[in-house]
Amino acid sequence: MANKKTNKGKAQQAFLSPENYIKQKARTLSIGQCYMSDSIEMYGEGYVIVPRLHTGGNVTVGLYLVDTYCLGVKDTFYRFRCDEKEYLMLLQSIRHNMGLKEVSYEEAHNMLYGAIEFAEEAGIKPHKDFAITRYILDEDTDEIPLIEYDYGKDGKHFLVAHSNMELSKYLPLLKKNLGDKFDYVLEDGNDDEDDYYGGDDENENAENEKTEYTYKHPEYPSELKIENPIVTEILDNPDNADYLNVELTDKLLALPCESLRRDLENVILYNIGLTCDIKPDEMEEGEFIGNIGLAIVLLAEVGNEDSSIDVVLEVLRQSENFLEYHICDFGTEIISMTLYKLAHNRLDKLIAFIKEEGLVCRKKFYAIHAMRFIFMNYPEKRDEIIDIYREIINYFVDNHKRLKITNNTLNSLIVCELVDIRAKELLPEIKALYKNNMVYIFVCEGYSDVEKDINNPEEDNYVMPKDEIHERFAEIKRKIG
Repeated sequence: MANKKTNKGKAQQAFLSPENYIKQKARTLSIGQCYMSDSIEMYGEGYVIVPRLHTGGNVTVGLYLVDTYCLGVKDTFYRFRCDEKEYLMLLQSIRHNMGLKEVSYEEAHNMLYGAIEFAEEAGIKPHKDFAITRYILDEDTDEIPLIEYDYGKDGKHFLVAHSNMELSKYLPLLKKNLGDKFDYVLEDGNDDEDDYYGGDDENENAENEKTEYTYKHPEYPSELKIENPIVTEILDNPDNADYLNVELTDKLLALPCESLRRDLENVILYNIGLTCDIKPDEMEEGEFIGNIGLAIVLLAEVGNEDSSIDVVLEVLRQSENFLEYHICDFGTEIISMTLYKLAHNRLDKLIAFIKEEGLVCRKKFYAIHAMRFIFMNYPEKRDEIIDIYREIINYFVDNHKRLKITNNTLNSLIVCELVDIRAKELLPEIKALYKNNMVYIFVCEGYSDVEKDINNPEEDNYVMPKDEIHERFAEIKRKIG
């Protein structure tokens, strides 16, 4: 929540989508440790990784697949506000497949822009998504010290085509711009059948990731009805926008439980209604009021298994921009933990939500994460939750081409969860995700590595987040810094 503030009580431009945030704000974030794949030096192709560090501890990272022999930046994507675990897993996966070494930002910058310039000699432009990820890099100006690298092979552009389609795409450009001053080879890519590369086919991969947000929300309360005025006095105070101290928390929890529950649910629904339909370009800078997030944390203490769960899930049904503004980097602390405390006996509600069509798929992970917490703290529910994961994955596999209910990012995060809890019973279902190109290998590795990790008897190092309310607010305060 605090990342929305530039000064005390002041918000950044509200409702910035991840792409707009990157374009407008990424260069204001500090640069973290950069990396290059060892494979670039050996084979002319590999990843350059440039992270930008958010004050709350999360990372927005640009990943650039660079071909120094010919194509320049042949692919690129970003991960927006990764938490530490997701980012480390991504690095681990690339390190396993291509090796990684630490480099300075200047080395990373020059490698990328040098490769782009070399490719442009052949009429080849960087991947279309570089139009976004270029903003994770500093501007290419004389202020960046020049470091020269060698490009091409044996003094020429050298195209390594991995398919006839790729060859037919680039060969005419090379002939047009270079004449006969280039070489090429068509490689035969026979991957091990048991080491599926999730999302290997570019077109199918893009299709699996593309999910249109189509949720039609109900009518939300047009008037805020409150039984305890102190609730809005505290929650609507900009000084409390990020978290509540012990005194204020205890003051609210001293109110009659059912009355407080109704007030918190009404606060959430009323404030959803105020901002759910406002477009990003219609928002103005102003005070950030964190009342929705604060109310969700409090609801974990006084909520019920029916209306309270429904209200929290209604927040998750909102648009990416809405969730980014109101919840920011704190989905685990705010959403997952509250669902864990409220829904351990109402897993049916989580299942129905995860299967729902037309939502922001990545935000469904907070419900998945809540199930992981339940798995860890209610051993008697282990078999039930394993069966739920099986049901969800099978539903995704059976319907992913017909319904927009999931995408590769969500599927990959689910696989990571299953590895962490050592759910080896679900290896057939995980394998089905890989066979259908429904995961990203650079999030959860290849299938053979997943199989090895999931059968690893070593104890998981994952630490269960604190679920006591004062500790939850203290953790949010710590992440804000």
